[in-house]
Amino acid sequence: MKLSQERLENGVMKIELHGALDIAGAAEADTPFRSASERERRLVVDLSGVDFLASIGIRVLVKSAKAIAQRGGRMAVYGAQETPRKVLESTGVQGLINLVDDESAAIASVTR
Repeated sequence: MKLSQERLENGVMKIELHGALDIAGAAEADTPFRSASERERRLVVDLSGVDFLASIGIRVLVKSAKAIAQRGGRMAVYGAQETPRKVLESTGVQGLINLVDDESAAIASVTR
């Protein structure tokens, strides 16, 4: 799992993931996501480079989204390939995490 972070305008933090968000990938992503969820109120996550999403990977995303929401913030995920997107949609995370197509829609959903 390759992970990068970038500060965008309007106080938005972007996390970009590449690889499989499986057991090993989730273990690598957990600390950066936990850290971001403790300090950020606006988080967008680029999943365009994620080709596999396991339940443990969804757990990392959901934990972060819950922590951000508890502090009045928002999290959005964008760019998910077909299979990871179907997995996210089937789990019903849309009530907690905004699932959108691109970065501009993600930024708009966390800054409104």
